[in-house]
Amino acid sequence: MSFLQWNCRSLKNKKIWLHQPPFTTSEFWVFQETFLKADDRLSFPNKIFFRTHRNNRTGGGLLIGIPTNMSGRVIFENSQDPNLEILAIEIRSHTFTFTIVNIYAPHGFDINQVQNFFSNLKTTTFIFGDFNLHHPFWGGKTSTPQKRRIFGLVESVAFFYPEYFNAHSHHP
Repeated sequence: MSFLQWNCRSLKNKKIWLHQPPFTTSEFWVFQETFLKADDRLSFPNKIFFRTHRNNRTGGGLLIGIPTNMSGRVIFENSQDPNLEILAIEIRSHTFTFTIVNIYAPHGFDINQVQNFFSNLKTTTFIFGDFNLHHPFWGGKTSTPQKRRIFGLVESVAFFYPEYFNAHSHHP
């Protein structure tokens, strides 16, 4: 399986990028800050999209794209809290079931908001997102008790691989 996680800071003027590697070579897309609205259309060959959008303000928005040879269903969605957006999809393939969780937290988040949700996940779980925590494991320079608690929670319930790029570069 190949995953591509990207805080795109508006997908609208970057859709052409989706037709080039690494997008064309990744099975699963997990995007934050799409800035898409409910009436914005998005389609791509061989992808099924699940997404959230903000009704009441600009910014935010999450997207998970999965291959068309798999089925998926939304098991959790929270896009109304301006400080924490979550989209969780349960995915079934011919051989196994797993969950992808996509999180965008523009100002960090309170671990108590997600701890119960994470502890109730019953399948293999992949957690992606922009937590805005800047933990040393993700390239940050300092750690705080809150950062360590959230990092510990994510580490205890999910597999993740810290493959990232400079968030200020505006391209993957």
